[in-house]
Amino acid sequence: LTIFIIVFLILLATFIGITDAIVNSAPIVKLDNSFAHFLYLYRTPSLAKIFYFITNFAGEITIVILSLISIVYLYFKKEVAYLYALILTLIGTEGSVFLIKIFINRARPGMDIAYYLEGSKSFPSGHSAAAMAFFGFVTYYLIHHIAGRDKKFIIIILGTILISLIGFSRLYLGVHYLSDVIGGLLLGGLWLVAGITFRERHFYISSLKKGKNTS
Repeated sequence: LTIFIIVFLILLATFIGITDAIVNSAPIVKLDNSFAHFLYLYRTPSLAKIFYFITNFAGEITIVILSLISIVYLYFKKEVAYLYALILTLIGTEGSVFLIKIFINRARPGMDIAYYLEGSKSFPSGHSAAAMAFFGFVTYYLIHHIAGRDKKFIIIILGTILISLIGFSRLYLGVHYLSDVIGGLLLGGLWLVAGITFRERHFYISSLKKGKNTS
């Protein structure tokens, strides 16, 4: 549990640092603009369509449907700790994204760069946060339910690739700046760690109770 708390604090400090840099128009904003224009120069119609498909894996409708399926699955499997942990992760992520977007009120990249227009504000990236929170949790769940080190490693790699591709898709399509995506991944990571910590603590307490009952 101590490790999860340390990771949480590191992610929190990094997220606060990026947020502060954006609010105070630090050099990171210049980097954002430069990187956005760089990717725009190398955007092709075929790749744009591919990344548009990928980005929708973390779209609002997709995440809601997948989340409901996961919640129903965990409910009927009676895996209460995972169920509550997932709900905590998802609600915390979506709620934080919503509030921070209002507070920071950062404009998205302009029409000259964006592949398509989004209605919400730019920071943090909701798609990136949702991808990290949901698919990160699914990865965590699977590695605890699949036997074999090699299989666990493959699941981690696949989860990491999917989350990374979704984050990069937001950049390639020009609908977010680099710091938006990093901020979204960090925010989703914060709530993912919170959810995992909740589940691990529940498991730890349950183990202690079982130990006392058998002693």
